[in-house]
Amino acid sequence: MNYHLYTKKSYNYAFLFVVLFLIFSSCKRDKFGHTTEEIDIAYLIPESEIDTEEAQVWAKQLINAKQSQLYFPDSSSREFLKQQLYLFYQKNNFQPAWYSATTVLSPTQSLMGYLKNAGSAGLNEDAYSLSDIDKIQNSLLGTDGEYDLPKLMKLDVFTTAMALTYLNHTHAGRIKPNEVDNENNIWVEKYKPADLVDELYSAVQNNRIDDIITKAEPQYELYDKLKKAIKKYKRIVTEGGWAKINLEDYKKLKIDTTKEFNQHVLVPTIRNILSKTGDLQLAKNEVADTSQIYDKKLHQAVINFQERHTLEKDGIVSSNLLKELATSAEERLTQIELNMERLRWLSDSLGDSYIIVNVPSYWMRLYDSGKRNFETKIMVGQSFHATPLFMDTMQYIVLSPKWYVPLSIAKNEMLPKLRRGGDYFSKNNFSIYQRTSEGIREINPNSVNWNAVRNMGNYSIVQNAGATNALGRIKFIFPNSNNVYMHDTPSTQFDKANRALSHGCIRLEEPDKLANYLLKEKDQIWTEEKIHKAMYSGNTQNIYLDRQWVVHIVYWTTWVDDNGKVHFAKDIYGYDKAQAEILTKRDANLKDWMKKRTKEFDELKLKRKKLL
Repeated sequence: MNYHLYTKKSYNYAFLFVVLFLIFSSCKRDKFGHTTEEIDIAYLIPESEIDTEEAQVWAKQLINAKQSQLYFPDSSSREFLKQQLYLFYQKNNFQPAWYSATTVLSPTQSLMGYLKNAGSAGLNEDAYSLSDIDKIQNSLLGTDGEYDLPKLMKLDVFTTAMALTYLNHTHAGRIKPNEVDNENNIWVEKYKPADLVDELYSAVQNNRIDDIITKAEPQYELYDKLKKAIKKYKRIVTEGGWAKINLEDYKKLKIDTTKEFNQHVLVPTIRNILSKTGDLQLAKNEVADTSQIYDKKLHQAVINFQERHTLEKDGIVSSNLLKELATSAEERLTQIELNMERLRWLSDSLGDSYIIVNVPSYWMRLYDSGKRNFETKIMVGQSFHATPLFMDTMQYIVLSPKWYVPLSIAKNEMLPKLRRGGDYFSKNNFSIYQRTSEGIREINPNSVNWNAVRNMGNYSIVQNAGATNALGRIKFIFPNSNNVYMHDTPSTQFDKANRALSHGCIRLEEPDKLANYLLKEKDQIWTEEKIHKAMYSGNTQNIYLDRQWVVHIVYWTTWVDDNGKVHFAKDIYGYDKAQAEILTKRDANLKDWMKKRTKEFDELKLKRKKLL
């Protein structure tokens, strides 16, 4: 049977007499003019429609109540979401949006489907209090449910809060990026204050929850691929994962050839792991054998694994390989979830013509009209010179560039060389300038007592264009506050697995090919031959691009290639670790929040009376 707080129907005289007696005999009223007795008796009055005036009363109380902070599990976004909650109900005239007096509305059913499957998006289902929602739904709208307007409004408000939380998690992430990384990384603001409310209100009114959630998700191909990867690794975890390797037992393992590894006790374990990861191809219903023979098939499987984990592709079982093999399926699943979270920190669109620089995976890719047209290996900053993560627009190319040595490098690296003396600076085509009261003048480095110099602020060091220039023959400029750019390099270490070797800028293996592509719209003036000639001319010149390319410098330790293979990279800057620690702590706090949340709902009727 359904019930309503107040009714306009006729009742039998006996029942009406009881109600009138209680109304006129009570003198204790709440600030809305209702007595406690009125409220208690009112729940017995049958009705199938919601009284809009009373719904407004309860909605305003529930939204403004102090305990409304318990609607939102994340303290970092709580104030923002509380504001959105109020704006949502203000837009909806403080009426229930998800439930009628008798049913769960269609948008609500759609929303619950997403909340219950939040894990498929790399999120924590526990953050959305589904058990509490189900419990109250059943008490109100189940077979034996009893209508209770305050409780219904509280359920509606709580459902809205969970919808806002899920949308915020899906679009902007569970944590803010500046909680994880260094201060040089620059991130976009994901929501304007009104956007979230407008989108959700429209979705509920027009029953298009699917559309708003799809729109809230990162609009990148990689995100969709990682959703498939998460499904695969969840299945592996559910099936028990793969065999474990105890690194403590094999710390001193040093094997230089595959021949030496033959008949090793670890061979069956490695075969088991690679069969689970898909690197060892098995026929249908074939089971990985337990022999200790390191055969060609296993050797190729190891190479496949090495390729997917940013390792030297030599088929040799090294300590670095064992570390990656010892990483459990659960840890890989977490790594995928962390990278899905980082995708939410990027801008809503990568652009039409863009370049992605993936720092830990050491590659740069150019996309033209959404299609990948160029890729090259890169070197990035060492851990203490971390390449910053940000987005900016490439504007021009510099051919035969000079290198203006940054002050920090001049002080920490060049000054010790100057103190040692020798011909380093002349051999490497450096010019040194001194600032004086009369202006700036070039000096002979041997004319200065560098041991007496403590600060390089009055000196500038410039490496002229040429074969020894640290920037090589070309650089690509996308002006930014970090003074980071992409450039050529005389270094030849691109075959190394670990290429975190620079001072923070991005070194390219094939910069000439990138220049040829970027300047193809100027090919009547800048042919490949002319570009090459200018690169080696020694005369510095800038070429501004007709089309501006958006450059995204990202930190993806997990990505999926065109063949659907999941790749993993080392956490070279420790962002995975820091992010995981924050989320682990957040999940622990979530459990405490859930206890408060459940207790608050259990005490709902008592609190309702106190509020009045």
